[in-house]
Amino acid sequence: MLWQDRRGHFSSLRAITLLALLAPAFFAIYYTATSNWGPRPFDAVTHFSGLWGVRILVATLLVTPFRRLGRWPKLVDVRRMMGVACFCYLVFHVSLYVVDQAFDIVTVITEIALRIYLTIGFVAFTGITALAMTSNDYMVRRMGGMRWRKLHWLMHPIVILGVIHYFLQAKLEMFQPTVMAGVVAWAFVYRLAHWKLARSFKGPYGELPLWFIGLLGLVITTLTFLIEAVAFWWGFGVSPLLVLQQDFSFEAGIRPGWYVLMAGVIFFLVAAIRQRPGEKPDGRKTELATA
Repeated sequence: MLWQDRRGHFSSLRAITLLALLAPAFFAIYYTATSNWGPRPFDAVTHFSGLWGVRILVATLLVTPFRRLGRWPKLVDVRRMMGVACFCYLVFHVSLYVVDQAFDIVTVITEIALRIYLTIGFVAFTGITALAMTSNDYMVRRMGGMRWRKLHWLMHPIVILGVIHYFLQAKLEMFQPTVMAGVVAWAFVYRLAHWKLARSFKGPYGELPLWFIGLLGLVITTLTFLIEAVAFWWGFGVSPLLVLQQDFSFEAGIRPGWYVLMAGVIFFLVAAIRQRPGEKPDGRKTELATA
């Protein structure tokens, strides 16, 4: 059962995750039953499924940072479930696009080849398909642990392609893609720092120090504000200073950079709360802590 762990016991973590992953599908069914999709329901459902596929994809990328910062190894148990759910939403998304083209495969292939955002999205979908098809114990045994891990490192470029596809498809609706890009950037820098600086830069409890986690959130937030301002200048000729003024005046609501900052604060608080003062990386107490 999907809500049971490997030992066959009920897992509240898996059950909650399963309900969260199914929630968008339930909402889609409700919107369909109540005709609440707006004037173009087919397009709305197509975009809805793709949006949730990308959201779950990004959330899957965040499992490792949360597991490390929160010292919660059981989170790994739901990562495969999240990846498969992402694949299912994207299969539905692509299937709706094929239906919209009246099952004309030649037209579908032509559109994918000629429209860059569709090309990028299809490459990402192909990668997700490969990962989903190998996300089972049988394939891990058949491929071997090392080859399987190398294949699933494709998750990183797939996330980048998925967010780029969302950016290009969203056109003027840049809010959510910008938030996603900021969160993904945070996750990538964190993972890179954890990998490259693991031996020389870790804190006293086997993790990157808190000051680094806090600084990372501030740097990525600043870059989000700046890149958004440059993007509006590049795409629409709007002064970057005017965009930044709107960001900090809140006249246009809460801008994407603030959501990225909130995400960084959450990561910092998780690390701070789960830190165990006086503990060495090997789990032993220091003399000060035991005195």
